[in-house]
Amino acid sequence: MHVRPTVSVRAAACLGCALLLWAAVPEPSHAQAPVAASEDAEGEVGRTGGLTPLARILATGGVGGELANPMCRDGHTLDPAEIAHNDVWRRHADRSETLLLDTGGLLARHGVARFASRRDPEALADLVRDLGYAALGFSESDLGDPREQVLARVRALRARGVRTFATNLRCEPSAQALCDALVTGASGVPMVELSGQRIALLSYIDPAASARVGPDRMQGLRLEPLVGSMRAGVRAARAAGATLVVALADTGYGASGAASLIEAAGQLEAADKPDVVFVSEAGSEILFARPVGFRPAIVAAPTRSAVDVRIRRNEAGRLDILAQPAEAGEPPPAFERFVRQVGAEYCGELGAILPGGHIDAAEPMDAAGMVALTAGVMREVTDADVALLNVHAIDARWQMIGADLTASDVNIAVQYDEPLMTVDVPGTWLRNLARTSPENRGLQSLGLVITGALTSLEKIKVNGRVLDVDATYRVVTIRFLAEGGDGGLVGQAAEWETTEHTVRQAVLDHLEIERTEDPRAALTDLAEQLEWTFRVGTDLTFAGSAVQDPGMYAEGPLQNANQTQFGLNINLGLNALSRQAAWENTVTATYTLAATSETEGFDEGADTILYRTNAQYRGLRARRDELYVPDLIVEGLLRTEFTRQDERETHFLNLRFTAGFQWRLHLKVKTKLLAGFEILDAIGNDRSLEPGFGAQVNIDPWLLLREGLRKLTLGLTLDYFASAPRGRNRHVLQGTFDLDLNLNRFIGLVANVTLYGLREREMPFSFALQTTMGLRVSFVGRHVTR
Repeated sequence: MHVRPTVSVRAAACLGCALLLWAAVPEPSHAQAPVAASEDAEGEVGRTGGLTPLARILATGGVGGELANPMCRDGHTLDPAEIAHNDVWRRHADRSETLLLDTGGLLARHGVARFASRRDPEALADLVRDLGYAALGFSESDLGDPREQVLARVRALRARGVRTFATNLRCEPSAQALCDALVTGASGVPMVELSGQRIALLSYIDPAASARVGPDRMQGLRLEPLVGSMRAGVRAARAAGATLVVALADTGYGASGAASLIEAAGQLEAADKPDVVFVSEAGSEILFARPVGFRPAIVAAPTRSAVDVRIRRNEAGRLDILAQPAEAGEPPPAFERFVRQVGAEYCGELGAILPGGHIDAAEPMDAAGMVALTAGVMREVTDADVALLNVHAIDARWQMIGADLTASDVNIAVQYDEPLMTVDVPGTWLRNLARTSPENRGLQSLGLVITGALTSLEKIKVNGRVLDVDATYRVVTIRFLAEGGDGGLVGQAAEWETTEHTVRQAVLDHLEIERTEDPRAALTDLAEQLEWTFRVGTDLTFAGSAVQDPGMYAEGPLQNANQTQFGLNINLGLNALSRQAAWENTVTATYTLAATSETEGFDEGADTILYRTNAQYRGLRARRDELYVPDLIVEGLLRTEFTRQDERETHFLNLRFTAGFQWRLHLKVKTKLLAGFEILDAIGNDRSLEPGFGAQVNIDPWLLLREGLRKLTLGLTLDYFASAPRGRNRHVLQGTFDLDLNLNRFIGLVANVTLYGLREREMPFSFALQTTMGLRVSFVGRHVTR
């Protein structure tokens, strides 16, 4: 369930040297031809005569627990998997002459092996014994399985004389039971006698696996550094009289895994290097390679298959190694016995079609579809906005058997039943995550999309809506990622909360609900749901001076009058947004009071209330998101005051109703063209209905500067409306300019400028300009209707 790290430049260079030498060997005539190399007196690669056979080792690799595949149809239970169909079992017929090993992960991860580990670990152990395995490597995949299942199968293997090796694994007292069942470096140097040779077996896991499998899986365990552990193991083996030192290593996938091993071995003295190393997960790209120093030889069994390695000594006393991949063959009886022993119980428990498992024939389900379904279920059961799932938690080779999903399909596809964990994060956290391109690191981020990353055209959306960096979002992921697995793909966040759900069980519960529609279609499309956003911002201003001058001095500062001024500016917003429509509401209210020593009490200063509401149809842009495609908009505006001015008999109230088009020129910039009418002096005796038209420009808070949690943003609204062209010829210009220095998510310093300009008939243009500076307390809340 993890993404392997990429190989370093140094490791790649080492691998390049190895492959250069490998290329010096004559190319095989066909895919199944052997690859051979020998070490002459000068330590170069060549071919020599007079070879003395030392040992023949058969090794399987990359099996990942895939021993049998479920059918559970028409009387069939399990079918022997790909590993069963090769001739390694025939080659191992004379067990006194060959040594059969698995390089790591033989019984790990796959759903059938997990089922057998839980219900019948003895059946697994019987299969391994009957196939003739002498030893198994312990790999990262084994570490990733539940500890109790690993312990059950390792103990069953040990009881049958099959040892599992983990040389650089160490256990604290809380996990000592596992080390007692394994063969670790603390157990001494294990030897295998074969054809008169004393073969020492060692097994290593890349210590970086500790971070990839997650803290819960490494509880009480520790992986020693590769170089130091290998040096100590080889020295102990040679001191114990080993004539051949063979190591199994899990250091990564493909050629990069082999390169990592070569890089580690390059830090050892010649005498401290193993003779042969089988790299467990490299068989998808290489079969055989040797570094410049010749030792160790690197061998990898083809994925879910085997390699036949013959080790000989030339006349100069040096090693010659021949590696040949296995060919196709018939499954041995041991696999048939395993199927009979486990198959009926497996299909009886997991083979039934799930009530909600009907898959639309027009959209067949594959592994990628299972990733999307799983992430969608995770998001739905936890009411999250974004689901983060490591795609390697789903078996990439999974395929449906039949037209409907069964519990077996989920068991095989969802390889790890991790607990689901949630956290509420600020929008800035999601922005930072999106910018790291999570899909390039094997992370499915359902609901989070970015385009134009780190450019002026960057656009980040959450479920089809532009990310609000000031809002809070709920994120769900699996415990493996939340606790730092895969090197912390999820990044830093607040405390994750463990839910009652696990990933596999959540998918099963979703499929247990009886329905006729595809389970993918049954998931809520959050982009189609209404998202409600509530904003409140309160600006508080205060200014005052106090003068006491009994000396009647004629100094400037002492000539000022006593004065006190209080100001309050309130901004409220309530918006509803979906893919097809939006409803936006804003209220801006400003009120100030001032008192001086020359007045009695407080006099009213600014007194305005502005309410704007609009409804938008966004369906045109939903179908074609281009700059020139508009939204259709209907808008209403109300302007009034808290208290009536003394010189007027009625309360001031103007209303405007318009309709038109809105274009979004940029993520933060939009413009409108509107036409409609306004009602002037709606309460007074001079009430009139006037037609008009206008335009608006809006700049949503635009980030100017950022440092940590502090940020400086600018917002601007300009609104021009002309009405009564045959009468009062009225022109109104309204605007707000807002400069906000956020100290954190809730508190900031603000400078706000409000403009109101008016021109009627042939009269001069008049305007009112109000500037306030003060402390802003703000809050943003979100809710998605499901």
